[in-house]
Order: sequence, then C-alpha cells, then structure tokens
Amino acid sequence: MTDGAGELLTYLGPPGSFTHSAVDMLAVPWVGEVSPRASVPDVIFSVEAGEAAAGIVPLESSVEGDVSSTIDELIFRSSICFINEELVVPISYVVVGLAGARAAGVRRLITTQAAAAQCRRFIESSGAELTLVESVSEACARVAGQDDPAVAAIASAKAGRLHALAVLRGVAEDHSGVATRMAVLRRKPAPATGHDTTAVVVTPVGDRTGVLADILACFSSRDIALTSISSRRLRTRLGEYCFLLTARGHLADSRIREALACAAQVPAEVKILGCYPLNPAVSEGRIGEFPPPGSVGAATLDSWIDSLLEHKAP
Repeated sequence: MTDGAGELLTYLGPPGSFTHSAVDMLAVPWVGEVSPRASVPDVIFSVEAGEAAAGIVPLESSVEGDVSSTIDELIFRSSICFINEELVVPISYVVVGLAGARAAGVRRLITTQAAAAQCRRFIESSGAELTLVESVSEACARVAGQDDPAVAAIASAKAGRLHALAVLRGVAEDHSGVATRMAVLRRKPAPATGHDTTAVVVTPVGDRTGVLADILACFSSRDIALTSISSRRLRTRLGEYCFLLTARGHLADSRIREALACAAQVPAEVKILGCYPLNPAVSEGRIGEFPPPGSVGAATLDSWIDSLLEHKAP
C-alpha cells in the first residue's frame, strides 16, 4: 500500500468514529486527503468508481461477529473492490467534558446506544441522566456546544480530541478487549508478502449433499489452512447459500490457485474478496480463548450424549 500522497481515503463516518480511528493504524501512514462517508455502500462505491484510492469499513466485531452490511455489500454488490489490509481497532470508551470539569460532577451523559450498552456499570454508578444520540461525534459536539461542566460524553478518544474536550475518565467500558476488525479496500488485491490471507466466496452451482465437503477438500488436500468458514444466504435462490472462506496464502501461490480451480470444478462460481497481509493481532487474539459453555471433548462426548438421551419416568 502506498502512502496515499495526493490521493483520497474514505472511511465510514462521521469524524471521530472508530473506523476513523483505524486511519491512524495503517501499516503505511496516509498523507493524502481523508474524508468520511455516510454509509458502507458509499465507501465501497467511492473506491469502485475511482473517486477514492482506498476506503476503510468495519468487517467483524469481537462481540457481534460479521458486520453484515459490509459482508453483503462486498459479496452481492461489489465487483472490483478488494480487501488489502486488516486493522484491529480496540473499542474503548472515555468520558470527555469541558476543560476543568470533573467526572464526579457529571449530571448528564450523552452517548450512543452501542456505547451505553458497553458502559452500563459506569452509567449506573454515576447516577447521571442519559441522553442517546446517533454517533459519538454528535455526543462530543453537543458537550462542546454547552457551557456546562456537568454535561459529558461517552465517546472514542479521537472524537473527544476532534472537539477539543478533556478526558475526565480514561476507561468507561465494562469489559476490556472488545475490538472491531476493519478492512482497507482498494481496486486491486495487495501484493504478496509471504504471510498472507486470501478471502474468497464460493457459490455452488446447484444444490446437492456433500458440496461443502467437496469444496473444503480442495483446500485440505493441498495442506491449505482455512481460518474461517461462514455461509451467506443467496438473495436470488431460496434455501441456497454461498460460502465465505479465508485461507492462508496468496493468489500468487500456486497451491491457492489450484485449490480455487478445484473448487470451480465442483462446480461452483468463485469470487475473490481480497488478498492481504496476515495481521498478528487477529490470530493472537484467539490464543487462550475457551469453547462455549456446555462443550465437551472426546473423552466424555459419548457419556454426555447418553446422559442427554436418558428419559426417566416421571
């Protein structure tokens, strides 16, 4: 990715959003123009139309999973927009107010529904009146527009800085570690680095038993690791699905190209969503995680199933 000199980078706004914060995390700092867009489709269109050299959109939340609006736009409506880089942005909230104000003196908090859900404990303990707005940027603008030290916003640190507000409390969220994976989009895939990920959509032609197993075998038989597998319902065929796969490797790798050719012979249609360097923050974030409650291993699986099937007389 170039440094963006003289070029436009768009992002899902408004200014001060967490997507805006992702601009500061680019592998190569962007020195060109940076401009917000009102929606994910607007960001993608700006890139596809050649108005912008790159765009940034949210791709996956560690709390809610895939951002459906982005995934569906890339799969079903975009044709020449490719993921070039993935950025992991911590979703951390601060309390900001007028200079000289104190957190203990806040009697009214302004924030978004999403922020309020993640900062419930602080809000309840503060005893402050809560006002909900559409964005953290709007929350900060309202605080900045009032000469009242008892009014504060729960927002991103970037939104607070943009509105020249002081940080009254550095951490407002209930749980740390929440993050959103952002995608940097361009009109061509990123070049190979030797440590890459390729995202593809495979759409089977027709519906038959075992089609997903056949698609996955195209990758496993070539010793290609798949880091995620998900299905998306087709908009035009009721009850049929396409599969979103992310594989370790790059389109320039012969094994990846062979696996895609194999999948096409299933038969299936193949769409490339992007090639991008592997972000260590994505894989490292999965280390130490635990399976869902109620999960069991091989040693106890049979006895656990037997216990579920027991039917005792009342």
